[in-house]
Amino acid sequence: MSRKSAERKFNQTADEYQCTLVSLLEQFSYGHHLDTVFRDFVEMAALAISNRVDRTQYEAREKRYMEIVGKYKPEEVKRFPEMFAALTGSFEARTQGMLDGSGVGLTDVLGETYMMLGISNDRSGQFFTPYAVSKLMAGMLGGDVAARADAQGFARVQEPACGAGGMIIATAEAFHGAGVNYQQALHATCVDIDVCCVHMAYVQLSLLHVPAIVVHGNTLSMQVWGHWYTPAHVLGGWSQKLKMRRAWDALRGLLSGGEADESEADNGVLPPPAVVAEVRETAPAPAPLDDHADIAVLERPIEAVDTGGLADMFEEAVGVQPGAKDFFEIVDQLALF
Repeated sequence: MSRKSAERKFNQTADEYQCTLVSLLEQFSYGHHLDTVFRDFVEMAALAISNRVDRTQYEAREKRYMEIVGKYKPEEVKRFPEMFAALTGSFEARTQGMLDGSGVGLTDVLGETYMMLGISNDRSGQFFTPYAVSKLMAGMLGGDVAARADAQGFARVQEPACGAGGMIIATAEAFHGAGVNYQQALHATCVDIDVCCVHMAYVQLSLLHVPAIVVHGNTLSMQVWGHWYTPAHVLGGWSQKLKMRRAWDALRGLLSGGEADESEADNGVLPPPAVVAEVRETAPAPAPLDDHADIAVLERPIEAVDTGGLADMFEEAVGVQPGAKDFFEIVDQLALF
């Protein structure tokens, strides 16, 4: 979506709180780049939320929070809580609209604002999926996933390129439409290579109380640089729930001859890049890593290709690339153990 299209859509669909958020952001333009202010805002919001629930990373994140604060004058710092209040107000209004059926449902508030302001990295091909498309995709398969989650307790949704979390928000709305409480029956694992996207997704899923782990990482190179637990994940005891689910899946796989019954899988597979099938434990878990490590880099060696045909070379190269399931297995090991 081009900036002009994003601006036109924003003007047609933005609520008063979104307009207030943009107005407050633009007040920084006299002395700061808008891109820097936006990134600092979402990072500060993410840090503030995380430090209320994730004490293991408190010191490093509190230090980073104060570093950002030090870049601004006292009167400018006061605007950041006002912007967060406007963002919270937008989600409150939209959640209420979803609940009472007034027609104003959820949306990707930060993602739409990000695109409208023209601060996305379009040179690297960064364009967020319009929320209407995400909602359509989630609606096509979300109902079946929600029904399965309702029967089995919860479903896992795994997003290898989450952006601002729009697809997960749309999936949560699809759960609500199916009559299932997404705050209890949905768990999301979201990954993005852009740390600003990680912060946006984390803040939005936190405000919607979606149980989730948001990962700063690269799904293709198998690198993980950090992870963020939403308050719903921590307060709901989801780490333990996911460990129990993994243990049960492993046991079921052993009893069924090494492979879990796919008909009993608790997750849906939405079209990429939105949702990937749930990770199954098929190999011994690697040794636990230090939760306090700043960076974890895990690489899978690629076998040499010995062939004279270009087509054969391509097929073999693709065949040895690490898949999304491999990466989410690593994420589980880092975040849960």
